Amino acid sequence: MRNAARLTASMIVALAASGPGTARPAGAYPEQPVRLIVPYPAGGAVDGAARILAERLGSAWNQPVIVENRPGASGRIGVALAAKSPPGYTFVAATNSTVNEQLTRGEPGVPPPAASLLPVSTLFTTPVALLVNRQAVPVDSLAQYVALARDKPGTVSFGSSGEGTITHFFGELLKRGQGIDITHIPFAGEGPNLGGLIGGHVGSAFLSASGATKAAQTGKTRVLAVTTPAGSALLPGVPSFAQLGIAGLDRDTWVGLFAPPGTSQSVLDAVTEATEAVLSSSEVRERYAQLGLIAEGGTSRDLARRMEDDREYWERAVRQTGITLR
Repeated sequence: MRNAARLTASMIVALAASGPGTARPAGAYPEQPVRLIVPYPAGGAVDGAARILAERLGSAWNQPVIVENRPGASGRIGVALAAKSPPGYTFVAATNSTVNEQLTRGEPGVPPPAASLLPVSTLFTTPVALLVNRQAVPVDSLAQYVALARDKPGTVSFGSSGEGTITHFFGELLKRGQGIDITHIPFAGEGPNLGGLIGGHVGSAFLSASGATKAAQTGKTRVLAVTTPAGSALLPGVPSFAQLGIAGLDRDTWVGLFAPPGTSQSVLDAVTEATEAVLSSSEVRERYAQLGLIAEGGTSRDLARRMEDDREYWERAVRQTGITLR
């Protein structure tokens, strides 16, 4: 009788602990912790967005979503790691430049790791802005910046988030389009790039709206232009390169969620649906906006279409700048 009573009490406690709304159907995805690779250092826009997503997905799934920073080689190390990971429980948050096949110069006939990744959903878009350290480059406008670079070739430097990133491309496109000599200083991600600008280690830098907002709060920088052709509500009052008469720097950056090859369609659908639910939340959209990001969402087809729309731009940018990566 005592054993039966103990068993009954244990069952009651277990049922009570589960509570309403916490029970999960047997076999529901995910059945174990999920790994989310961020191929950039902690502290940047991608890292912040990924952690918000991981927090919400973990709550919805009642399984931890573990963010793993694997920076290096402008994001290619983390992307390669994701591409080689077993399918089902690993995903990667990667920028448009990192998954751009046109950038990669590998072995002939061997596609880069990014080519094998499966699109899941777009996490966010954000404009890119050119900023100056006000003490190192004392200018008030893009026209003055270009004039200074022409008058003093090689004395103005620009920071990027790494070789082959969109911020690197924009600097090289500006350099060639305006016939100026500005020196590229690559950093290992946006966080270090931001720190380099604020600390005066570079005179200027291309940063996401998130980084630009953080930089502006220090009072040490000035935002000169933004890539969104009509300007961006994330950086109100800042003119676009197009509005200032400079063509080619008119592409915002985006970050997508990708899965390793071999991930089943049912898992892709489950993660896409859950991600869309998170990103459609007004609270999450507000948190992204505070980071200088525009939450997107959408289906895997939407992300694939976005990648295809970028293809012509990247092919032209690679031809113009000669930037390729191994």
